[in-house]
Amino acid sequence: MIFLKAAFLTLLSSASAFALRKCSSTAHSEYDYIVVGSGAGGGPVAARLAENGYSVALIETGVDESSNVNTTSLLTAWSAIDDPKIDLDYRVKEYPPGFPVQRNDVWYPRSAGIGGCTIHNAGENSIGGLHETFDNLAQTFNDSSWSRDNMQNYWARVERNLYLTPPNPDHGFDGYINTIRGPMNFSSTDPQWQAIGDAIIHEAGPLRGDINSRVPLPHFAHSLQLWTGDTDFTRSSIRDRLTHVPKSKLTIMTNTLATRVLLCESSGKKVTAYGVAVAAGAKLPVAQGFAGKQRLDEREIVARREVIVSGGAFQTPQLLMLSGIGDRAQLKQFGIRTVVHLPGVGSNLQDNDEVPAWWEFNSNFTDANSIGEALSTSAGSTTLEADIDTYFASNQFSGFQHGISVIAANTHNVLTVVNLKAKSSSKGYVRLTGSHPQDLLDINKMRFQGPGGQVDIVALREAVKRWRAVINGNADIQKYLKREVSPGVNVTSDEDLDDYVLENVFAHHACCTAAIGPDDDPQAVLDGDFNVRGVKGLRVVDTSAWPEILGYFPASPMYMVAEKAADVILRDAKLD
Repeated sequence: MIFLKAAFLTLLSSASAFALRKCSSTAHSEYDYIVVGSGAGGGPVAARLAENGYSVALIETGVDESSNVNTTSLLTAWSAIDDPKIDLDYRVKEYPPGFPVQRNDVWYPRSAGIGGCTIHNAGENSIGGLHETFDNLAQTFNDSSWSRDNMQNYWARVERNLYLTPPNPDHGFDGYINTIRGPMNFSSTDPQWQAIGDAIIHEAGPLRGDINSRVPLPHFAHSLQLWTGDTDFTRSSIRDRLTHVPKSKLTIMTNTLATRVLLCESSGKKVTAYGVAVAAGAKLPVAQGFAGKQRLDEREIVARREVIVSGGAFQTPQLLMLSGIGDRAQLKQFGIRTVVHLPGVGSNLQDNDEVPAWWEFNSNFTDANSIGEALSTSAGSTTLEADIDTYFASNQFSGFQHGISVIAANTHNVLTVVNLKAKSSSKGYVRLTGSHPQDLLDINKMRFQGPGGQVDIVALREAVKRWRAVINGNADIQKYLKREVSPGVNVTSDEDLDDYVLENVFAHHACCTAAIGPDDDPQAVLDGDFNVRGVKGLRVVDTSAWPEILGYFPASPMYMVAEKAADVILRDAKLD
């Protein structure tokens, strides 16, 4: 079966490759590697390759925002998410046509700029909940380097831990991402917040002080909050590392749009990536200041060795499809010649499910220290570790909407409880709407449509009920509580709460649209070494490469995976 599938893919590739130009020598190219995208996937790969003596071109559609205070402090994270200088205004659909609930214009914030989404995220640092994912990959590829135990070593390479005393076998103290932790013992001078914290911690369960160790997470626990930042809450991101890489080896091309991967036919009729077409000054259609599609002034950048695509869960599948790599039927619809038929490109879109609830208190909170988070396991879960992470905010956060920073600044008497389900059953898609790099994408989460969708809804409903009972039923909290705002006192039945879940669910950790998978999986876009199937010299290293959602918050797991990818690329370079 595996042999037949591989042979079929080769035939498809070879038949298409007759129309490709013959590969010529790239020995005199300026760059060894081209990396498209500077986020948590592409940034570490570009840095590692350059630090090891290879010349790297790093292509970034945004610019350097290091002078923008919104991107340099975790204390301004709400403003960073809503900052028009870096905002990529993606719009997604949550449900398919005909579904009883329609939400077809939902803002999905992404960031442009050196560092990608690591310069606008909340700095949540969690590598918990990954044992099954990584161990399954190790088994699938018979490759122990994918094991959860081994992947911890990559985290130790990434981390510069500021809250533990070295040595510690699970953590690093010399890496490039600073990490800090919330207080071990919760206390607040604000009696309202103290009452809230005491009730939450009592309900959450036993304290798990280190969720980023090798030990699997318990099914119920109170965890301390971890961030990627310095002790003064200065943001720590891959941008910081990239600025310290020797400029003689790393060229960062900002304000540059990658439009196609350049492909040719090498000996043996192999489809080979030899570079990237780019358009300087061209904007994505979701970028601020976009003035409409234009005839692009493209130039070609050629790589001696490989092209690594790290554009993220939306832009990576688009770039592959515009290059002729994707589902044949979709490419044909827009007049794009199929070079390699890979139906998994743009499919398998996954994300967490997050549902908020919030309460208004009598007065503003004056000392809202971190309470931490609550880990729990839903009734329908079969996972090894907790599948729900409940986090808390001292302002209104009902999902992403423009003006979110203003809402946060004006609701300091609001407690928000967000229940995040790590393993969603939903599988959506990213599709083209045209053959131009500045055409919008058709993105649909297909929320709750697959097998297990109703189980997910029930899990989220029960999580909302759990925390409503805590907040509304605690006598100390009642002294200060003004009202439950959402879901609201009139939303009581399970049916009403299910509707509330459908109408309020959100998420912001899209992944899996060019997924790693085994040879006999027709939806697998990549092999276990991040190679695009059927194409020589082309890899994908970003969240689109994941076969399933990586835990609760993706930035730190993505750093780990990127470091592993860099090891693989460097290993293969030595074999050449």
